[in-house]
Amino acid sequence: MKLNDELKFKWHSIYGQILFDRKLMTAWTKVKSNNGAGGIDGETIETFEAKAEERLDNLLTKLRKKEYLPSPVRRVYIPKKDGSRRPLGIPNIEDRIVQQAIVNVLEPKFEEGIFHKWSCGYRPNLGAERVMQIIMWNIEQGFNHIYDCDIKGFFDNIPHKKLMKVLNKYIADGTVLDMIWKWLKAGYMEEGKYNNNDSGTPQGGVISPLLANIYLNELDWMLDSLEGIRFVRYADDFLIFAQTQETILKAEKATKEKLSELGLEISVKKTRVIDFRHDDFDFLGFTFGHWRRRKKDGSPYYLAHPKNETWKDFKTKIKEKTKKYLTFSQEVWVKRVNSIIRGKVNYFLTIWKAIQANKQYGMNSRCFFNTFKNELLQIDGYIRRRLRVAMIHKHPSQSKGWAMSSKWTIEYFTRIGLVPSFQYYYGQQYGHTTEDYISYMKQKGKKKYENALKRAKEKGQEYFNPERVRKMNYANRLATY
Repeated sequence: MKLNDELKFKWHSIYGQILFDRKLMTAWTKVKSNNGAGGIDGETIETFEAKAEERLDNLLTKLRKKEYLPSPVRRVYIPKKDGSRRPLGIPNIEDRIVQQAIVNVLEPKFEEGIFHKWSCGYRPNLGAERVMQIIMWNIEQGFNHIYDCDIKGFFDNIPHKKLMKVLNKYIADGTVLDMIWKWLKAGYMEEGKYNNNDSGTPQGGVISPLLANIYLNELDWMLDSLEGIRFVRYADDFLIFAQTQETILKAEKATKEKLSELGLEISVKKTRVIDFRHDDFDFLGFTFGHWRRRKKDGSPYYLAHPKNETWKDFKTKIKEKTKKYLTFSQEVWVKRVNSIIRGKVNYFLTIWKAIQANKQYGMNSRCFFNTFKNELLQIDGYIRRRLRVAMIHKHPSQSKGWAMSSKWTIEYFTRIGLVPSFQYYYGQQYGHTTEDYISYMKQKGKKKYENALKRAKEKGQEYFNPERVRKMNYANRLATY
């Protein structure tokens, strides 16, 4: 029996398991922790919380009487990196609570032997680190022929009837199946107009990731049955690995057939077959650079680092948090950017963490991943420049910000609590402290100054020329304010 075969003993009485106040309270706590905007009724997390006990009692009564009906979701759009827009469907708070309660019952059942171990998206205790473990393990074991696949508009195009057919393999509770069908068919409101949903499960719905994984579990176990194939999937993005070109092309054909059977299409623009001995590929925000040999001893290695677009996104997020027309204390300014820095750098550390995890299973990686030192130093410099301008309360400007660099130095920012991304990244790996960082940057600054003096002397120029002295005097005057 395959683990996506129809269950001999299907799951009954799922609906009855949510008809307890403690179950709705647990679901509400989870919804509240996720925050998020309100749906079409205008209810927000804050307004619901003000009367949470009463609202949950009313909801429980409706569920027990089977009078609960889902509302249409609120359609909003978020920009994608390619310039297009991704539609999101925001359910009402009440709908989110009921969906979360159902997820709390169903998810553990699917996790216990139904879902494939190489499916890593939107699952407890799995995620990007697990994905990187699998990718590197396969690459280093010679699975260099890779099918890099993306499903076209996956969440918008899941056929409702086919999804329900898959759900019927596991669930025998008609009330829950009917409820899921009504969520799928609830439609959406956009610019005051109601629209039907003919297919798809709205991104933004609490239950959508679980339904997506249940549906693509069909693909996972088909791939598992193919000889000589390994894969890793994160939501609708997945990689298939093989040791030969012939095997990967067979897997490509089988994948297209299975997706067609599921009523889905491959995104031609984002899908390709690569040979990692010569070609690079991107996955989950990282670029994997193909195999190459060291000049020193000819030993093979490959690269893994954040995609180039990452740094632009990093800067954009910092820029959004450091608008010069806002007025905050230095402590608040630092706090505003630190959360972004930690979030980004923690994600950069995913590769290192995956390598450490694989090492526990006996694999010594040949991946070179600490290859973006300069980018980290540059982003730190950008953050300090933004803060120097933002922290000037009277008529902030770029020139004033530059002038304040003599007062608000690297050491100054570090001591008031700014997290340097360079130190945070390498500190996690090697235990370097902020004091080590300050010392390193002072030495780096001293060397830069000495080199500048040397270059000026070689060119027969005076380093401390009148213009430089004027700027230094201006900076000193400004720094005393």
